[in-house]
Amino acid sequence: MTAENKKRNENEGKTEPVKHRWCELAVKHKHTAAYRDVELFLIHDQAMGVYLYGELMVQEDARQQALARHCLSIIKDDMDQSARSVVEEMIL
Repeated sequence: MTAENKKRNENEGKTEPVKHRWCELAVKHKHTAAYRDVELFLIHDQAMGVYLYGELMVQEDARQQALARHCLSIIKDDMDQSARSVVEEMIL
């Protein structure tokens, strides 16, 4: 791991709640410019992302639901089985 990647990982760990809140706000207000941030959060912060999947689905917005399904398709084989079951129940 390069020094730059190590530093980025340390910084990401410190701001996890902030990233989660940012993603919640992006979903709530349909801030499409931030959907890439939401996608990255769901892929890289899987444990904290379970709630966010629910938020994407409850909005009943086709683009948000497609984002949730897309992210799950990318990471489903690497997810914790219990988290995966919860998310699949919400979105499938």
